[in-house]
Formats: sequence, C-alpha cells, structure tokens
Amino acid sequence: MTTQLEAAHWGWTIALFLWAVGLSGMGFFLNYWVRQKKFVYLLTAAAIIGTLLVVSHLARMLNLPFAVLSSVFDMALNLSSWMFIGICLLSLLCVGSLFYSMICAGILFKGEKWQQMADSNWFNGIFSVLGAACTVYSGFLLTQAVGIPFWNSAIIPILWIISGMACSVGAIELLMVFGQIDANRVKWSRTTSIWVEIAELLTIFAFLHVSLSSNMEAARVGAESLLYGPNALMFWLGVILFGSLVPLVATILTRSHKVLVCTAVLGIIGALLLRASVLFAGYYDPILM
Repeated sequence: MTTQLEAAHWGWTIALFLWAVGLSGMGFFLNYWVRQKKFVYLLTAAAIIGTLLVVSHLARMLNLPFAVLSSVFDMALNLSSWMFIGICLLSLLCVGSLFYSMICAGILFKGEKWQQMADSNWFNGIFSVLGAACTVYSGFLLTQAVGIPFWNSAIIPILWIISGMACSVGAIELLMVFGQIDANRVKWSRTTSIWVEIAELLTIFAFLHVSLSSNMEAARVGAESLLYGPNALMFWLGVILFGSLVPLVATILTRSHKVLVCTAVLGIIGALLLRASVLFAGYYDPILM
C-alpha cells in the first residue's frame, strides 16, 4: 500500500481574510491604549474587507447572511457551529467599527457626548474584547477543519493573536511615523514590538515542534513542507527572516524612522505570509491505496 496525501487548497482569499481579521481584531485590542481616529479608520476598513473576503469565498454570497438572519428570527441558534459564531462576531465587529468610525468622523453621531463615549474606557474595552474574540475565532476556524491534523492544534489561535498583535503594532508605527498618530500615545510600541516578535518566534517553534512530534502523518508532512518542502521559501524568507528576525534586530539596534517604516511593513507582510504558509501546508489525512 502507498500513502497519498492531498493538500487542502485553501487559497489566498482565506489567507487575506485571516490577516485582515487579525489586524483589525488585535488592532482594536491595542486601540484601548491608542484611541486615535486614523487608526480606527484603518481597523474598520480591515474588518469590513476581511468579512467580505470570507463571504466571497462562498459559492453563493447571500446564502450565509440570509441563513444567519433566518436563524436569529426563528430563534434556532446553532451555538455549536463555529461558522455561525464567527459570522456573528465578524458582523458585530463590522457594524461596531463602522459606528466607531462615524463617531470619530462626526458623521450622524455628532456632539460632545458621542466623543466622550468613544474615548471612554468601557466603550474601548468592549471593542478590545470583541477584537480579541474575532482573532481567536479565526484561529479556531482552522482547528475545527476535519481531517487536516496540521491545523488541529490549540497553538494556532495563540499564534494568530501574537502575530495579529505584531501586525497591529507595525500599523501603529507606520501611522506614527507619518504623523497620523500622536507619538506620545504610543511610546510603548517599540518595546511591545520587540517582545511580541520574540513571542511569535517561540510560538512558531512550539507549533512546528508539536506537529513534527505528532503521530499523524499529515501533521508531520505539513510541518516538513514549511521547513524544507514546497512552502519553505515563503516560510523561511517571508515569515522567519524578513517577517520576524529582521524587524526584531532592527528595532533593537536603531530608532531611525526610515528603518522603522521598513520593519513595520516587513512585519505586516510577514503576518500575511505566516497565515498563507500555514494554510498551504494543510494536508488531509492519508488515504491508503
């Protein structure tokens, strides 16, 4: 008998969705300390784009929204379905972030009371929790994939949180350099970036170690495809070297704004390539023939 492994074939659309939701979700988590208009606008756009990407992946785009609305109206809520929970979370994030952006821009919701609400701890606390929940959901979405043991790891939601935070810090630093965020509000970004990059590298190592030690062949093959297989170039150059190590070393060694722009962009791209490489390394359980 020979072993045949079939790739999962989840493409760039889902990778971009996971990346956009990670940026928006962990961005709103960090926004509890930032609270700057331009950052909120960016996170709102990311939330909407990410949701549209995952919905566009469906054969019939309107089926899922109508199914969710029908479930709500009929009170037939399938709370055990990660897809249902995820669409509800993403919908709340989209509507809520759009509401937040309209307050910041003074559209419809004008006046001092709205501005005070948008700057309040409880308001930003809600978005912080919602953003983290959406990021965690995007990780659990992979862990629930049937028959793909490389993705069935509890480390993925943790990795998505850390990577999303690295991506969000990169966005904060970009906006800060270009004068769109008050630098005094984000003095912590440099130190945070260093520790987050270190945590990301350690989490990636743990994820691959667990997969290589698995008794499931497809999990081992997935990890091997990242280390020295078809996805190794993207993983080693895009994720590890330019996505993590270069930003980490550069942030430690210099405070140059030009270097900061480069490292921020590399970190943001690295977060996307991490999701893409993990997706492309997914293989179904082997079929014995």
